[in-house]
Amino acid sequence: MTILETLLQRFGLTRSDLSGAALSGEIPLSNAVVNRFVADQLAGRDVPVSSIQLDALGGDSFAARVVAKARLVPTLRIVARVERQPELPADPVLWLRWSMPGMGALAFLAAPALAFFKALPPGVRADGDRIRIDVTEVLVSRGLAEIVGHVRGLGVHTRPGAFLVRFDVRIAEGAETAGRADADRAEGRSEQP
Repeated sequence: MTILETLLQRFGLTRSDLSGAALSGEIPLSNAVVNRFVADQLAGRDVPVSSIQLDALGGDSFAARVVAKARLVPTLRIVARVERQPELPADPVLWLRWSMPGMGALAFLAAPALAFFKALPPGVRADGDRIRIDVTEVLVSRGLAEIVGHVRGLGVHTRPGAFLVRFDVRIAEGAETAGRADADRAEGRSEQP
């Protein structure tokens, strides 16, 4: 049973009851909440990093304190900022640009040492000093494929101490079966003749 089906059942609704519904909002996620999530993702994974602590700053940026498992590798301080927000549904990619303040040109020499970028979760890719987060792929990998076709807007912003997730979800008129078809497409299960 999907998350949406569970919620519908819990509230005694059917998909057609939500036809035409719209929901917009902002969810503030404190550093503590985000860091618990990151720690859970690192737990039990074979990555060269023992911990990552994120600290939301102002201006759509955040700092990451990365502690490597290898004791000879110093703790790294990386700063990332949102370069471009996703434009759903056409371009679901959130782009971040990262840097290592205080290291100047040495930061690019240190980039290959950031091997943990190769062990990123589904939907997240590193390309030089940029990180690409495909929101659709992330949602599908987290078991949320069914909502992909309904998300019309998503943005990640920051303020000191919190990440702000702004969203706009719309369920089209007559969307009783459209949501399942969108989920199948997102998971690569679309019907082929």
